[in-house]
Amino acid sequence: MKNRILKTLAALILAASSGVAIHNYTGTDISLPDGSVITSDQLTENLTKTYKSRKTSNNLYITIHHTAGSEKATLESIAKFHVEKRGWPAIAYHIAINQDGDIHFLNEIEEITYHDSGENTSSIGIVLRGNFENTTPSKKMISSVNLVTEALCKALNIKGIRGHRDTSPTLCPGTYAYSEFKNLFF
Repeated sequence: MKNRILKTLAALILAASSGVAIHNYTGTDISLPDGSVITSDQLTENLTKTYKSRKTSNNLYITIHHTAGSEKATLESIAKFHVEKRGWPAIAYHIAINQDGDIHFLNEIEEITYHDSGENTSSIGIVLRGNFENTTPSKKMISSVNLVTEALCKALNIKGIRGHRDTSPTLCPGTYAYSEFKNLFF
């Protein structure tokens, strides 16, 4: 069933937070237990390519990234880059988090996106919007990262949480974000 995991995540996040907005770009509306609906908006995607699916019963990792660009870069501009320049099916991450704490569902958790070369089949990609080599994550962003990772750990069998630099030769998710979230990594 589409959005089963995202429905669970949204309910857990909304129950544990106050004032966090959840935005949905998965292509399917998310109906919550209280009857409210998180409607789906759209980002650029390839019309002929799709991501493969996986079973979420398998042990998965959470990999934390940053966009490494300006926090003013839109999710749409990132999606266009991934689709038009890289030739990917859609934006490469599952979830994005803004400095204001807003959470964006980008892809179904069951989809194998292209966010962590060699690790994609076993990893959920969370991207922090901004360059965390240059700035620190806000308290709202930190709170939302904690909410999302905690909700994912409750909803799924998560094997570990790590920074992108733990699997690839990169500075991602940036020195400041890596330092801030290393207490989550296992």
